[in-house]
Amino acid sequence: MTVTVKTLAKAAGVSRGTVDRVLHNRGSVKKELALKIKTLAKELGYVPNRAGRALSGIRDRFKIGVLLPSVGNIFFEGVIEGIEKASSEYEELGVDVIYKKVQGYDEQTHLDAIDELKQMGCSALCLATIDTESVAQKINECELLGIKVILVNSDVKNCKRVCYVGSDYQKAGKTCAGLLSLISKFDKLNILVVTGSSLMLGHRKRIEGFVEELNNLNVDFEICGQIESNDSDIQAQIQTSKYLNEHKEVNCVYVTGAGVQGVGASIIATGRDDIIGIAFDDIYTTVEMVRAGIYKFVICQQPDRQGYHAIKRAYQVLSGSINETGFSDFYTDTIIKIASNIGK
Repeated sequence: MTVTVKTLAKAAGVSRGTVDRVLHNRGSVKKELALKIKTLAKELGYVPNRAGRALSGIRDRFKIGVLLPSVGNIFFEGVIEGIEKASSEYEELGVDVIYKKVQGYDEQTHLDAIDELKQMGCSALCLATIDTESVAQKINECELLGIKVILVNSDVKNCKRVCYVGSDYQKAGKTCAGLLSLISKFDKLNILVVTGSSLMLGHRKRIEGFVEELNNLNVDFEICGQIESNDSDIQAQIQTSKYLNEHKEVNCVYVTGAGVQGVGASIIATGRDDIIGIAFDDIYTTVEMVRAGIYKFVICQQPDRQGYHAIKRAYQVLSGSINETGFSDFYTDTIIKIASNIGK
């Protein structure tokens, strides 16, 4: 459908004359209303030549800081892809994105990264960070300074964030448990949990949902052990190999973070084909292991949509196109991948 000035006027709830004045810089229109109309023009696809020049002429720039624990974790390549797409689309509306990429989940590293983004003049932050009291306090400090915070990929409790954008981890954990109950032929499941970090709320929720649903389904199981890999394939392989060598009763390994390749290598090294591997995300290091049957299935969380919608919401709250109280959490789909559809 062709988007016209009349379409924009109806969507914005104003007259066609007002839309025309905004797009062609004719006359005085309140700043907030002008931004709303230009945002709608961009989102609905109305960008003819003269309107495009009007859009690119916005004086105010919105600097959005992004914190990702992406160093050594290829999952976040998908999140970055979504951020870059949104950044490209919103650039003409005055959006500049600044990255701070860190490795792992050290609390001080995350706190320092947030401070650096604040010092660089960011008016909104999209944070994939850890769930600690200090981080929550840091987010609340940002709010007091007028810096809006959107949490992406993993939430933080007891903080004044605008919204959360990411996976429903509790649901994802329950989905894993439900699928496991369907494919397991063991009288009792002896499960090793390999997580990234207990400081990540998402990782904890995956475990909570998993255990809760196994209990709901009356599955006979035991969590034999839980190890943390800090999302490192090397650490995951070292720790998992040691545990599997010492605990021959383990017949299921549930990986709730990164380190999937390292855990898979450990399972292969046992020479056993009866261990059920479960993991998350359709990334290139996982695809062949699923096709080979090392992992029976993975649950995916649309990382590109997480990145895109985090930036979109940051822009919307900064521009005033949506009132801050109007934001709700945005959950991506929970997608099941098996050998037949992974990598596609």
